[in-house]
Formats: sequence, structure tokens, C-alpha cells
Amino acid sequence: MIAGTLIGIWALAGVLSGASGTLAVIDHADWAWVLLTFVLGQLPIATNAWVVTGAVPGPIPFWRCLALETANQFTYFVTGDAGVFALRVRFFHCEDYDSATAVSSGAIASGANWLTKAVLVLVSLIFAHGDFHVPPTSGSHRKIVWLVMVIVVVVSLLAAVVAIVPRARHLVSARVAPYLASIWKNMRDIAAQPAKVISVLVGSAASQVLLALALGAALHAVGGSASLATLIVVISLASIVGGIAPVPGGAGVIEAGLVMAGIPQDQATAAAIIERLCTAYLPLIWGWVALVIMRHRHYI
Repeated sequence: MIAGTLIGIWALAGVLSGASGTLAVIDHADWAWVLLTFVLGQLPIATNAWVVTGAVPGPIPFWRCLALETANQFTYFVTGDAGVFALRVRFFHCEDYDSATAVSSGAIASGANWLTKAVLVLVSLIFAHGDFHVPPTSGSHRKIVWLVMVIVVVVSLLAAVVAIVPRARHLVSARVAPYLASIWKNMRDIAAQPAKVISVLVGSAASQVLLALALGAALHAVGGSASLATLIVVISLASIVGGIAPVPGGAGVIEAGLVMAGIPQDQATAAAIIERLCTAYLPLIWGWVALVIMRHRHYI
């Protein structure tokens, strides 16, 4: 969480320094594109609900999943992916699934989301790698690269400790093995139902593509443009950082990514603010309302 927060802070500080023309750019935005940004920004709620319906072996009401993912608009903003996972597990448990199934289904939904982001980034980089350049005057972006490398090294060291130290390996195995077995059984049950596999994988991919399109619409609103592949890379990396730590809406990462893709700083910051307003800040309102209603009706 600390590492993810530092990435967001450094990225935001680097982009906002000298971006005095941002408000002027937003003031002259094309509001038809802003409206399209808002509409596209709400559609991932439905696709994420589709993912949730496919993450459990049995039937589950779609409208309740839709309410859950609306509530997660608030949960994600406050706690990142950890809170979303916990709320989904609680929801599955309240839908009369046992604890092991609830945890494994939550893991399948969250795991599919992260796997999809990683695959989309890798595939998109094939087409967009030439679009990204580190500005020579921006030490902040170099810090982002170094921090990402540090995170990779730390995670690798922790994995090595677990693999090498017998006591650590046995402790992790004792705690994790039962859940891994449950997840594997759940995955086999779901794999036997092609419709659920499609809903999990296609729904996860559709959510990221829709968010990328929302960012593209926000960029058009301020007179800029970028390829879909570039937008997917930027929005997916911002989503990953936002999931690791409470960096609301990927604050700073989107701006840094767009600047590295050659978008003028003022346009990049203005587009990111518009996109974040439509996908992270305004949805807090109906997300909080949905959370309260679901708690009142004992759905979570």
C-alpha cells in the first residue's frame, strides 16, 4: 500500500507541476464528449456484475450483482481491490454459499480481473510500445519506473523466502492450501459451464476496454487523441496501482501515462480529471447509496 501510494503521489506531483493551464483547457472542453465519457464510465458496473454472476457455480440474481458492483464504486475508491474482494465474499456468503465457496468465488472474480489487465497490457504494448517516451525533464517518471522495479524485486524476494525457508513454506501452505483447493474445485465447476467462463473473461476484458474508451472520450473532449492500445495500457496500469493502494481513480498515473504517450501536459491532466470525475468521484454518490441499501436489506 505504501509503495502504491508513493507511485501515485510522485506521478501526480510530477504531472501537476507546471500544469497551470489545465483549468483553462477544461473550461473549453467539448461537453458532448464529456457526456459520452460519463456514459462509458458507468457501463463497467454492468460488465463487472456479469463477471460476478459467472464467478459462482450456481445461479445468482443479476440485479443484486449490479447493486453489489455499484456499491463497489464506493468500496474501491476507499480501500482498493482488497475491499472489493471482501465485499464480494460477504455478498456470496449472504447468498447462502458456504465460506470456502464464497472466498474462492471472490478470488476467481478478482483474479480474472487482474489476469485480464495483465494480458491486455501485454497485448496492447505490442501495438503501442512506440508511443511511450520518458520526457527528458521529468525525473518523476523515472522514479515511477524505479519504484515499479523495486516492487517487483521485493515481491520476488518474498516469494523466494516462502519457497526456501521451510517454516515459512509450511505456514503459508497450512493457511493457503485449503483455499487453493476450494478455488480449484470451484474453477472446475465453472469450467464445466461455458456461459460462466465467457461471462468472467469477456466481462473482465469489456470493463477495461470501456474504461479505456471513456479515457479516450475525455481526451477528445480537450482536443487530444490516442490509440486504443495506448489508452488500454494507461488505464490498466492506473487501475493496477489504484487496486494496490488507495490512489483514487489511479490519480497521477493516468496523467503520467498520457504525458509519456506524447499528450501535452495540460491536455493530459485535464482529460484525466474529467475521466476520474466520471468514473471515480461522481459514482461515489450512488455507490454509497447502494452500499447502504444492500446493508439494510442484508445482502451484505
